[in-house]
Amino acid sequence: MPAPSPPPSRPDKDVQAYFRGIYKDYQDSVGRETIASVHERIKALLAPHMRGLVLDVGSGGVSDFASGEGRTVVALDNVFEFLRDGRTPGVLSVTGDVRALPLKTGTVDRIIIQHVVHHLTSDILAENLRNVRAAVAESARVLAPAGRLFIIDSTTTRAFDRLQRWVYTISYASLKALGKPMVFMFSAGSLARTCRESGLVPDTVLTIPWGEMKEASQALFPGLRFPLKYTPVRIRLISAVKA
Repeated sequence: MPAPSPPPSRPDKDVQAYFRGIYKDYQDSVGRETIASVHERIKALLAPHMRGLVLDVGSGGVSDFASGEGRTVVALDNVFEFLRDGRTPGVLSVTGDVRALPLKTGTVDRIIIQHVVHHLTSDILAENLRNVRAAVAESARVLAPAGRLFIIDSTTTRAFDRLQRWVYTISYASLKALGKPMVFMFSAGSLARTCRESGLVPDTVLTIPWGEMKEASQALFPGLRFPLKYTPVRIRLISAVKA
């Protein structure tokens, strides 16, 4: 089996530094009623599948699952402060990069990548796409046969996915001027295709309702409020299995 590939040449230092500055506020926001209700809906969908060795990538120190009930949970994040102040007992914490996982090939039963993909950005679109492919390829490498990857992320329509690609440079410069890191939301079809490129078989795509959530971006613009159910953005769960 191939050894872990090295991380891409453009690590997302701006994103990492930004989250180091807001980590406490971000962890607090997860407990807000409207946001917590979305997490509960996600947790209910994932819970029946959480067994064996579970890798929770980018949980921000607030993993929805703890070790026990036939599973061992490892939380991986590239922001040490999230893990240092983790709020989920019974979770093993590891600092690392989703694009170069510090785990042996074929050893993980379940991987959760939740609200991470849209932050795997860079100043160049090609690097952004390479980061996401690397994250999925690394997940495929460390998964055991019949293991599952669960990607949960804010997704958009195919047309808006394409629009973001056309205006990527402008969006990056605008957010940088505001002191914010770049974000990029894929369509569910794009994420499923990336899974297939790494040898994983997508078999489920589910939409998780926003409910009454109005926090447009709990990380970038926490004060911005409007009903997300009226936007083209949807939280989707893409499940893919390693054959």
